[in-house]
Amino acid sequence: MILEKYKRIFLDTLSAGVSWCLFFIVRKELIENMHFELSLTLIYGIIGVTTLWLSIYALSGVYTEVRRVSRLNELSRTLTQSTIGYFIIFFTLIIDDIENYPNYTLYYSSIALLIGIHFPITFLFRYIITNSMVQKIQQGEIYFNTILIGDTKTIEHIFRSLTKTQRLTGNHIIGYINSDNTIIKNINIPKLGELEEIETILVNYKIEEAILGEKNQQQNFPIINTLLYHNIITKVAPNNLTELLAGKVKKQSFFDIPCLTIKQIKMSLFESIIKRIIDISISTFALIALIPLFIVIIIGIKLSSKGPIFYLQERLGFRRKIFKIVKFRSMYTDAEKNQPLLATKNDTRITSWGKIMRKYRLDELPQFYNVLIGEMSLIGPRPERDFFAKKIIKKAPHYNLIYKVKPGITSWGMVSFGYAENVEEMIQRLAYDLIYLKNISLWFDFRVFILTIFIILQGRGK
Repeated sequence: MILEKYKRIFLDTLSAGVSWCLFFIVRKELIENMHFELSLTLIYGIIGVTTLWLSIYALSGVYTEVRRVSRLNELSRTLTQSTIGYFIIFFTLIIDDIENYPNYTLYYSSIALLIGIHFPITFLFRYIITNSMVQKIQQGEIYFNTILIGDTKTIEHIFRSLTKTQRLTGNHIIGYINSDNTIIKNINIPKLGELEEIETILVNYKIEEAILGEKNQQQNFPIINTLLYHNIITKVAPNNLTELLAGKVKKQSFFDIPCLTIKQIKMSLFESIIKRIIDISISTFALIALIPLFIVIIIGIKLSSKGPIFYLQERLGFRRKIFKIVKFRSMYTDAEKNQPLLATKNDTRITSWGKIMRKYRLDELPQFYNVLIGEMSLIGPRPERDFFAKKIIKKAPHYNLIYKVKPGITSWGMVSFGYAENVEEMIQRLAYDLIYLKNISLWFDFRVFILTIFIILQGRGK
């Protein structure tokens, strides 16, 4: 699909360059009443504006997945991206050209001209390449490795519905996993294994989509969690339980099979870049600006007990990668001699100064370093030690979903629930982290950030 991606980039580049060139010529001739002449201004303008458009398209994720397209979505996407681009061009290029625009009418005429030229050309090129891709899918040239999961009766129904139509959906059915643990003889696709082997099956067969149908809806929960963790596009029959788990879902239909597509746990490329820029900016500022406070904290640690200033502890981060989280030491040394223990309300292992730090969450401040080097983010589910993570997963398998994002210094779970003193409370806090994951966005991060500041100022940590 690399060729298809380059085709899109080439056509977007061509449409951006051609439309700006036409806009420049028509504007000179009709609006400014000047004779057009080829100049460096036009060349620089084509290069600059084309770079702007390609940046907007790339940040919007246009080139991330070029196979899963539709003509209607292409229209909506082009409208949204174009609106952003017109806004930027108007306020950076057109409105700044005072000499050539003595009144506001000419401003509006120019932006209307740009829209009238750029949008039709851009959408025309995109429609051609999108239509070509849709036809390739319908003709079976491009497909997505798909697995059917559920009880035998539902799998048979889904398979027949997909195969009886002349128009292909792009789903290449690799095989099935049925909860009945039997071989289905009425369909000509193989059984790939048992539900317990689903992670291995997904990897070995390079599964991209899963269609899930199960009478016992409670059994869907661990399956959906696994599919989401592996970025598998998951379609399920609608019901209250799966809708609750799915959060926001996209309604679709495989002809006579109504289904819901579960929202993936991820930010857009644009939001991910902005989030990382914010992480780097704030953590850098904090590590410098808080130096006076760090000195006071360090003095307090040294006066309250013997031992190191910092406490490094192994935690599980993004994709279960182990990293060492940095904290100001709030406990006496050798507080955990035998096995890992969680801090409790009246924990005797915590120093007098440590209690003050934990109340205002000052012990967490060194984690700005973890954020700066990319091991953590400002906002995200709190990372746990492998010892406790294994205990949580046994009781709540969906805990695996927190590894889809970087862990954070603070989280929705922390501001809504707080520190957990045992595994049961960790599981209760997990419910809040799942809410965050299902609604992950920069706006949600902002809410968590503001609430964290209030908690710190009010000393409501524990």
